[in-house]
This record gives sequence, C-alpha cells and structure tokens, in this order.
Amino acid sequence: METAASALPGAVVIAGIRRTLIWMVVAGVVYSAFMTGSKSYCPGGYDGSGGFVDSEGRSVDQAPVCVSMALQSNVLVYVALAAIFLIALGRVTKAADERAALRTLERAMYGAGVLVVIAVVVSQVWFQSIDLEQFTSGSWSVVSPFPLGIIDVSTTPMTTP
Repeated sequence: METAASALPGAVVIAGIRRTLIWMVVAGVVYSAFMTGSKSYCPGGYDGSGGFVDSEGRSVDQAPVCVSMALQSNVLVYVALAAIFLIALGRVTKAADERAALRTLERAMYGAGVLVVIAVVVSQVWFQSIDLEQFTSGSWSVVSPFPLGIIDVSTTPMTTP
C-alpha cells in the first residue's frame, strides 16, 4: 500500500537517512551511558593516636596518597560516528538506485553499532584491569585505550578523620 508521502521521488531513501541519523544519535547516547566508571584506592589509614599508617600498617609522618580514576567518553568516538554518517550520506548521493543507497545506510548503522560496542567493551575491560595498588610505588602512568575512552587520574593525600 502506497501512501501520499511515497509519491515523492526518493522518499524511501529519505526515510532511510532519517532512520540512520536516529540510529547514530542512539549509538552516541548508548556510548555515553556505558562509558562511565570510577575506582579509587587509599593505601593505609589511621592509627589509634590519629596518625597515619601505610598499606603495611607502619606509622608514617605524611598522609598516604589516595588515587582516584574515572573513565569517561572520548569526543573522537562522536566525531567517528558523525564521519560514518557523513561518508554514508555522500555515498548515498552517488548511489545507482534506491537499493544501493539503502544498503549503504544499513552498513553505516552496522558500522556505528560495531564502533560503539568495541569502544565500550575495550575501554571497560582496560579500565577494570588497571591495578590501583601499582600507584603507591612513587612512579606511575596510565595507558588508556585511546581513542576509545579517556581515563582521568587524580591523586590526593588522605585527610584526617
């Protein structure tokens, strides 16, 4: 059954473009929602007299350093989603027929979905595998799954209770 809107030449392709754009926006929202995480570690604590102890229970004069890490989304993934959409749109304008145009849009949606799934899985696994206890040795670095996610590291001395 044809509707009045389908009388417009290319209406099927326009509907496919709209569906692809909505898919890209949803993929960006899903990426934002699942690209959050945080963890922290404070070696040591307090002794009975209100002083500090290190992670092995020895009294120390200075407060132990607490490490906090936060995983967040990277703007480059959003740029990649936009690039996938714009490249697909450019190919749609050069497509030989509606079928080829719709196939291009469908591939763009699959590509965006795969990008988001890979970005979330790799970033979350990478983030969870970081051992925070390694930061107590005095020298430390974080290799993040760039450009899939950003890991923000902050250190603060433990405060008195």
